[in-house]
Amino acid sequence: MKRCLRRTLAAALSLVMAVGLCCTAAFADFTYPSAYWKLHSAWDEAVSSQDADAVITVAQQTYDLLSKYDICTDICYNLEPKCGRAAWCCEMKGDIDGAIRWLELELKYAQWLNDNVKSYKDTLLNVNARLEYLRASQEAAIYVLTDQPGQSYPDAGAPTSGTWYGSTAGGSESGESAVLMYVTFGDSYSVQYWIDYNTKTFPKFAQAVQGGVIELAWNFSSESTAGAQQVLSADSYIAESLQAMGNLNATVLLRLGAEMNNWSDCDPDTYIQAFRKVAQEAAKYDNIKMVFSPDNVSNRNVTFEDFYPGDQYVDWIGVSTYHNTNYTGEATSYTFGATGYGNDAYYGKGLYDSDPLVILRPLVRFAQEHGKPMMISECGFAYKNNSTGADLTSFAADQVNKFYSYVNMIYPQIKAVFYFDNTLSGAQYNYALDENYTVAQAYRSAIQSNGAYLAQGESSTQTWQPLASLSGTQKGTLRLATYATFPGNAATSVTYYVDGNAVATLTKAPYYYDLNLDSLGGGTHTIKAKATSGQFSRTTASTSLTVMAPGQIFTDVSPSAWYASFVETVYEKGLFAGAGDGTFAPEANMNYAEFLTVLSQFSGETIAPVAGGAWRAGYVNWALEKGFVPAEMAADFNPTAPITRQDMAALFDGFLKNYPHSSTVVNEGQARYTDAASISDYAAAGVQTCYTLGIMSGGDDGSFAPLATATRAQVAVTMVQMARIMGK
Repeated sequence: MKRCLRRTLAAALSLVMAVGLCCTAAFADFTYPSAYWKLHSAWDEAVSSQDADAVITVAQQTYDLLSKYDICTDICYNLEPKCGRAAWCCEMKGDIDGAIRWLELELKYAQWLNDNVKSYKDTLLNVNARLEYLRASQEAAIYVLTDQPGQSYPDAGAPTSGTWYGSTAGGSESGESAVLMYVTFGDSYSVQYWIDYNTKTFPKFAQAVQGGVIELAWNFSSESTAGAQQVLSADSYIAESLQAMGNLNATVLLRLGAEMNNWSDCDPDTYIQAFRKVAQEAAKYDNIKMVFSPDNVSNRNVTFEDFYPGDQYVDWIGVSTYHNTNYTGEATSYTFGATGYGNDAYYGKGLYDSDPLVILRPLVRFAQEHGKPMMISECGFAYKNNSTGADLTSFAADQVNKFYSYVNMIYPQIKAVFYFDNTLSGAQYNYALDENYTVAQAYRSAIQSNGAYLAQGESSTQTWQPLASLSGTQKGTLRLATYATFPGNAATSVTYYVDGNAVATLTKAPYYYDLNLDSLGGGTHTIKAKATSGQFSRTTASTSLTVMAPGQIFTDVSPSAWYASFVETVYEKGLFAGAGDGTFAPEANMNYAEFLTVLSQFSGETIAPVAGGAWRAGYVNWALEKGFVPAEMAADFNPTAPITRQDMAALFDGFLKNYPHSSTVVNEGQARYTDAASISDYAAAGVQTCYTLGIMSGGDDGSFAPLATATRAQVAVTMVQMARIMGK
């Protein structure tokens, strides 16, 4: 678990914005053009008068002038602080795009100075942190809850659809799909002892060991290089411990030495050696998955990448993320004179604390780049500061709601989330859910409303995806949510627009809106959302949806078409479906294999697929084995060719000889078609059977057209007749 005020104790350094020139003798090789000096005076005046518009204008003019020259120390010292100040002024005004542009320029000059003059590490860290928040603000998007599977990580044992969620073994929550337990590496008890203890003591842990999911946090006895070194000389203890985990009938997410990037003393090479040692032994057990799990904020002297053991040793990327209070920060509001905003962004405080998700972006990208699923190894949202007595309930409930509503929506690679449902004795902050009704309700409500968390015993559920990626034709109701984040603590509202008309305004994240498509009418409609927060606003890209008309099953089957009722009947009876994109393709020819597939629905049998064969192979084999296919047809059988009318009749006849059916006569006597002489001998009996039972009929001109192909709409008509005589 994160120690008290770890962020603020991690050697925080304030950003110093040096305004003006740095024309020392050491860098006197650059001669400013005469046009510069007027801008120099204008800059001093703009800053002195705290005129944000003037600062942006003069910064642009200065950049336009000096950027024509080769980059050098003097130009970088001049432009780097001006770009930083202009970025802040743009942010004050709500111009996110402008702020990003100026920060990217500041980054360019700070990087040059860092590479060529002196360390600018703190500036680089702070600028990149602010860029994360502002770029996240550019990415406002609408999401939709779907039945489609999510990202797949089969080697890591992660769920394809949905997200595991859980909390500490001794916590108050129940019905979760996973559980979190802690073991100190090398303590006086074995791992088997702690597994047995948890099994006997906590009912939800006892359930997890019977086919569930366990995160085992194996913490070093000392959060230091010494703790990692202890692992290197513990061969027998490691082997014994991993055997205990491997014997469990559960997936074990083994998190080793977590939060190493925020320890005051940890040598990356030693940590990597320790992790690899355990991972190599754990590879013997299929149910153990290794989790590399840093903190969400690194000590400024290292990065989490420094400790990465390598893809072959890591199955999951994890992260600890705690939000203990809305830290005042150094920049308390959007004022011209604020200077600590970069430092605040790095630690996620002050104006950058309202969204608990942005701080995860670097690790999420890292997991994606390495093809790993991700888990929230620990998270906590404090509702009380025991040192000050401050009640943080409102802040904690808001953070819990945002976090659990969005984390598996905007980051689909996150496949597990664990809450630290515990409060340690003597701790500065309280997290235990059973001690705060409001926060506990926010937690439960966010999980239930999200719809994509796996409850105990579930193996699949719905997933979230961007609305823009939804394909095909839609009907019914879509549950939408909008992710829109901005710096600052102003309240955010989201308005949804359908075809340019505002249909709903919501003021609480994740801004769920259930869009009733039946009320829109058939055709193409556009959906977008606009989010507003203080001086900021962002409109999502407009997304087009193709919607079915009320009462319409397929987009290409008009309710007034002659075959519409037949298509509706076969669809409702499950005899055959559409083309998979919302269409039925009524005028398309049906081939032999498709016809046999539809015909098999009447048999009541399960047609086994052929291993390694095409999807149709099982249906073709079934028909041949049952003798449906006349010898003349079987001799040159092409399952992908369009089926002819006479062959449909022959196959119907063969099928009916194998399965009981009604023999009700619809047409008496002999069929007399004008083209009867063109009907092949092997199909003649089938044509007569279909005539007698009313399955197929001829054309208005009295012909049967034996060699004509059959469209999907025509087959639908025959299948309705088959359903009648088969009692379906």
